[in-house]
Amino acid sequence: MWKINDGLYIGTDGCKNGWITCILDHGELRMEHHDSIEALINSYPEFDAFLIDMAVGLRTSADQLRPDDLARKELGTRSATVFPIPCRQAVYAATEEEQKNANIHVFGKSLAKQSIAIIPKIRELDEFLSSHPQYKNRILESHPELAFARLKGSVVLTRKKEYSGFCERENILQKYLPRKSLYGMWDKAKELGCNPDDLMDAACLAVTACLTAHGMCEIIPEKPEQDDTGLYMQLTVPKTTVSLPSSGQKVAVVTGGAKGIGKCIAEEFRKQDVRVYVIDKIPGDHYVGDISDKTVLESFTEKVISESGGIDYLINNALPLMKGIDNCSYEEFQYALAVGVTAPFYLSKLFAPYFRKEACIVNISSSRDRMSQPQTESYTAAKGGIAALTHAMAASFAGKVRVNSISPGWIDTDYRLYEGPDALQQPAGRVGNPMDIANMVLFLCSEKAGFITGENICIDGGMTKLMIYHEDHGWTYKPEK
Repeated sequence: MWKINDGLYIGTDGCKNGWITCILDHGELRMEHHDSIEALINSYPEFDAFLIDMAVGLRTSADQLRPDDLARKELGTRSATVFPIPCRQAVYAATEEEQKNANIHVFGKSLAKQSIAIIPKIRELDEFLSSHPQYKNRILESHPELAFARLKGSVVLTRKKEYSGFCERENILQKYLPRKSLYGMWDKAKELGCNPDDLMDAACLAVTACLTAHGMCEIIPEKPEQDDTGLYMQLTVPKTTVSLPSSGQKVAVVTGGAKGIGKCIAEEFRKQDVRVYVIDKIPGDHYVGDISDKTVLESFTEKVISESGGIDYLINNALPLMKGIDNCSYEEFQYALAVGVTAPFYLSKLFAPYFRKEACIVNISSSRDRMSQPQTESYTAAKGGIAALTHAMAASFAGKVRVNSISPGWIDTDYRLYEGPDALQQPAGRVGNPMDIANMVLFLCSEKAGFITGENICIDGGMTKLMIYHEDHGWTYKPEK
């Protein structure tokens, strides 16, 4: 297992006005802007590993080999992210026209705009390495997109400049940065005067630098050539075998798991030797926090992933506030939806990159998603929302995670025995208890339920199916005046 706390690891990416750098300094993560490579090295003259997204080693003839074609082949449909590197003669030509002509003379083809745009950065790095030979073949070239592909285990197809692509890469890195938060990088980019994806690329290279120091990277090509100045023309990237450690133990997350149905579900999982993470706002031996708070959800997710590396079961069980239209304020109604709908959605989103094979989400709704008592609007709306959210997520997670919901009826969490009308109004002849729900949760999370997804299962002893009329079964309706 690698350790990010035992050294100084640097990842650097060029930006419009200099260089964006991510530093992992004995566990501390920092994002910085430096005007030049010289300024960066002056700040960090000693390091354990340094990776840069810029060409190191320049060809002077077409017979020499750089790793670019190998990187493009591995990236497939994302191969365009590997820009053609100009020859040394073009890098040191004075004008754009001379640069194009020099490249045509050496390689038989001109230069694209992207390649011309990075020539000043290539030249700056090459000149620095020439005048500071102690850093030759210590400052190593890497490529963020190829590193991301290796870290994920497959090519990242989303574009990093789009929000979804940015978030996907953020989630990939978070697995390799236990207890380090990457949230807020958009604001940090504004502060440093760069694009958010520049920061993400720098962070990727810092992680890769850490892996390099721990022998978990490799170079391509396997036997690189040196350029005319003695620089190796190679890319340093994570080995294809890099993966997070796993004990083989299943991992479950239960929200609102400190008491009642949630506590029973957590206990039943533990009996199956499942590692259980509980979050509840009630104080206790679990993660204490209010799931209506976005930062709490993010911090909790980070803890789970940093400790377990992945998740098998997510049980969205936390209880929303129940108030009615007469006395429920706007803020209280919003709070009920935040706990009952928004939190399950956001937790599912946060955990999305970390769900393991055959993972399951079970949302706890309520029979109130289809029937109501007066003055229960906040609770009923939340439970109806999570029931609908279930089939939407089942469609979005198709082939990756099965998503189902359970709608409990009358469940007495104190396991009291009811007789008479309280029991008999349910065709099953009794009031339910938490085990009735926990048993279904474990079934839905098992292989036996492998063909069930997008379903809502009502467990209410048949109460919602029993039609009762005035003077039926001795029941008389006496409406309030």
